[in-house]
Amino acid sequence: MSAINSVVTLNVGGHIYTTSRSTLTSYPDSMLGAMFGGDFDALRDDQGRYFIDRNRTVFEHVLDFLRTSQLVLPEDFKKLPLLEIEADFYQIQPLIEALKSYKARMEQSKEDSCTHDIVFLTLKRRRDVLYHSSISVAIVASSRTVEDMVQDMMKDLKNQYDGKMTHSNVAVLLGRIRDNGFTGVHNYNGLADNQMLTLERKNVQHLSDCK
Repeated sequence: MSAINSVVTLNVGGHIYTTSRSTLTSYPDSMLGAMFGGDFDALRDDQGRYFIDRNRTVFEHVLDFLRTSQLVLPEDFKKLPLLEIEADFYQIQPLIEALKSYKARMEQSKEDSCTHDIVFLTLKRRRDVLYHSSISVAIVASSRTVEDMVQDMMKDLKNQYDGKMTHSNVAVLLGRIRDNGFTGVHNYNGLADNQMLTLERKNVQHLSDCK
C-alpha cells in the first residue's frame, strides 16, 4: 500500500486530476476510500494514471468535498441530478446527505418564499496523529444574511480556540444559534464522528435576501 500522503494522478473520463491519497481516503467507507486504501486493485490508463470511467466535469465538486468536507456549488449550478448520481456511485455518504440538504434548501426556498430561516450544518470529526480531535463544520443556509451570521459566529469561536472547532465550541456555536431563535439544536450528538443538523427559525424578515 502506498504512503497515505503520496500524490495521486487520476484520469476521470479523460480529464486529469492531481490530489493526495489522504484526500481520496477521507471517507474510508466510500468507494474511493476502498480503492485508494488498498482494498482492491485499480484500473490504470496507458500512462500509469488511475482511471475512473465516470463524468469528468462534476468530479471536481466530488474532489472539493473530499478536501474540505463542505459542499460549495455555484449559484447557477445546473448539474445537481448528475452530481447526486456520482455521489451515489462513489458512495460518499456525507456528500450524499449534503446534497439532500442542499436540494431541500433549494426546494424549501421556492415553496415558502423564505418564510423560514434554515441552517444546515455538516459536522465531521477529524483526528491528528496524536489523536487530538477537531470538528469540521460546513454551513449552508437559506439566505446570505443567515449564512453570514453563522459564519461570523464560527469565526469568532475559532479566533478564541487557535483556529479550531472542537466539541466544546461547537456546543457554544449551537447555543448562540439557538439564542437567535433556531430550533433543532438539541439533536446534536457530541460523540458522533459525522452528523448533519437542520436548524429552523420562523418569521424571516429578509425576504429579498433569499438565495
